[in-house]
Amino acid sequence: MCNIDASSSPPKSQRVEFEKVDTPSTIDTPYLERDPGLRFSISTFPIDKREDVRMAYINMGPFQPKLQKYPLTKYGMQNRRFQFSWFSKFPWLEYSISKDKAFCFPWYIFHDKPSKNEAFVVDGVHNWKYVGCEKTCPFAQHEGGHGSSHNDAMLKWSNLKDPSKHIDKRLNAQSSQQILENRLRLKTSIVATKWSVKQACAFRGHDESVNSLNRGNFIELIKLLATMNEEINKVVLANAPKNAQYIAPKIQKELLNIISNKVRHKIREEVGDAKFCIIVDEALDESHKEQMAIFFRYVDCDGFIRERFFEIVNVDETKALTLKNEKCNVLAQYNLLVKNLRGQGYDGASNMAGEWNGLQSLFLNDCLASFKRYSELKSAREKEIIDLIALEELETGTGANQVRTLQRAGDTRWSSHFTSVSRFIEMFGATLEVLGKMINDGSSRDMCGEAKGANKEMKSFEFVFILFLLNKVLRISDILCRALQTKSLDILNTLNYVSSTKRLLQEFRDNGWDDFIRSVVSFCEKYDITMLDMSDCYIEGTWRSCQQKDYITVEHHYHFDVFNAVIDFQLMELNSRFSEQTVELLTLSSALDPVDGFKSFDIDNICSLAKKFYPHDFTPNEVLALRRELEHYQIDVLSHPQFQNMASLSELCRRFVETMKSQHYLLIDRLIRLVLTLLVSTATTERAFSTIKLIKTSLHSKMENEFFFFSDSMVIYVEREIIDTVDSNSVIDDFYNLKPRKVQLR
Repeated sequence: MCNIDASSSPPKSQRVEFEKVDTPSTIDTPYLERDPGLRFSISTFPIDKREDVRMAYINMGPFQPKLQKYPLTKYGMQNRRFQFSWFSKFPWLEYSISKDKAFCFPWYIFHDKPSKNEAFVVDGVHNWKYVGCEKTCPFAQHEGGHGSSHNDAMLKWSNLKDPSKHIDKRLNAQSSQQILENRLRLKTSIVATKWSVKQACAFRGHDESVNSLNRGNFIELIKLLATMNEEINKVVLANAPKNAQYIAPKIQKELLNIISNKVRHKIREEVGDAKFCIIVDEALDESHKEQMAIFFRYVDCDGFIRERFFEIVNVDETKALTLKNEKCNVLAQYNLLVKNLRGQGYDGASNMAGEWNGLQSLFLNDCLASFKRYSELKSAREKEIIDLIALEELETGTGANQVRTLQRAGDTRWSSHFTSVSRFIEMFGATLEVLGKMINDGSSRDMCGEAKGANKEMKSFEFVFILFLLNKVLRISDILCRALQTKSLDILNTLNYVSSTKRLLQEFRDNGWDDFIRSVVSFCEKYDITMLDMSDCYIEGTWRSCQQKDYITVEHHYHFDVFNAVIDFQLMELNSRFSEQTVELLTLSSALDPVDGFKSFDIDNICSLAKKFYPHDFTPNEVLALRRELEHYQIDVLSHPQFQNMASLSELCRRFVETMKSQHYLLIDRLIRLVLTLLVSTATTERAFSTIKLIKTSLHSKMENEFFFFSDSMVIYVEREIIDTVDSNSVIDDFYNLKPRKVQLR
């Protein structure tokens, strides 16, 4: 479950705060500062890094954020603000969100000496009043005439963006046939890169020499493609130029980075100017490094809810400030504005996910680690099933009574805890039998001792009581857990699961004790476990009087101090996850629900939803206009044949787009999208952490030294749906523009 924060809209000021740091001595291209008012001058970087920085900024292009409203500046009696349309008229223009000023991008790239137009590089320009004036426009004055310093910088920018105009390419011009062969060779490597990552395969082999029988997945795949196509065979591997085979690990990483960035840019295009929620979670990978996964949830232009994996960041610590800075870096890199953030989801369900402690963990590790014990456990269970069928205590049938074994609770599947506990109860007798064999035939004294201790604990009343209590509580919450882990869950259906879970837990607390204790007693009798006299005085710790509380019976302790306490804790957790404010938000949102012919439709509730929870998205005048739209909507849409028999709010949003109603009911469409953007769970991040185990295995743990390779692999693997739309020719062009190449590709 996650914490829903519908009021996470930023204040009216549209500044984005970034922590100031010292000038870096090394270059991490993905995290270069984009805001022109905050970034360092290129001259402050080490000399050997300046060209890398310059090319990185050229590849990223000018910083041109599109804000819903730019800040107002007062000029006398008038208010003026920056206009987004100026970017199309002056393509070199940049805007600083932090300083509300304009800058010149090519001048920043090539500025190396003071001049009269220093303001466009260092201080920025803020005089919006005269922009557009024929004679006094500061942007036009900065451009100057033919031969001006600005136009010289523009020419350098244009030439540097096009590698075909570089001097080395002009001196070593290649024929069109050679260029086609070079592109085919690189395209083959791109195909091999995509396939390897999509299948979570390692790129490199132990021995990649020419005489090796297995040169690794990447090269072997290229060899396979060459055998299937004679044109490819003529240009790859042994038939390729020695300086342009495109199989080196460095080339693989460059291609991987380009492809993953294209996936991220496609996600950024999908988000557009829409409001979005961010889902963040952290976990340890195979090399025990903290990884922070970042997802975006939003509604695309076609009305579909999307939850996209965007980035995984290696964090040295999980303090709030560190995580906040990392998130800001990712958002700024792709021009995603904090002001469009409408919610944040974090994994807060630590009580439902985590390792088993103590003897249970020890037992599972011992049994699952040894194939011999695993076989013994299955054999014991098979014998037990045969005996129960003979006594007619089990029904027979196709697929019934299959022999199973214990299941370890997973870190990323909440419902696996219920399966683990119920499976343990089912195999309780077989487990005792295996422990008995371990006590007598253990290979070491330590194993015998541990098995004896586990057997003793399992045959205690307290162990069975807690085991059954866990099973019952987890059984009640299992449906809610499974529902919350479904992808893109509709938020309006969540209340039903929450309320039903609360009611069942409360009913179990109030009326379930007698049946529960009878089931525990019956189980203890079945396995000859010593029962406690429930009317005896409960003794805590040793028998010393100073350790005893007020006189209480054994039944009172287990009923009120254990049974009620566990259920109360679960109810408290549900109430904290779904607070009064959250429940109110969901209740008001249900007024938009189209289920059962819009039976929950209520104009007052919908207007209250916009006014109370989305004050930054609806002005007071827009709330009044929303009410007028809803009056027409009630007559036009609620009885429309195309809007009948819909099952969810997300289906209503898609139908709005299909019927073009979204263009007529703009405010209603905006509110529906905001409600759909809200988070219900962090299940998507849990699935991403499952992916980590596929990509970063014990054999690939050195990925910690090649972090961007790991991050890029994760993005491509998780978002395989998008990777199929990435054009190889565009990847080739970006590869060619990345840095000077010895071989021409266009």
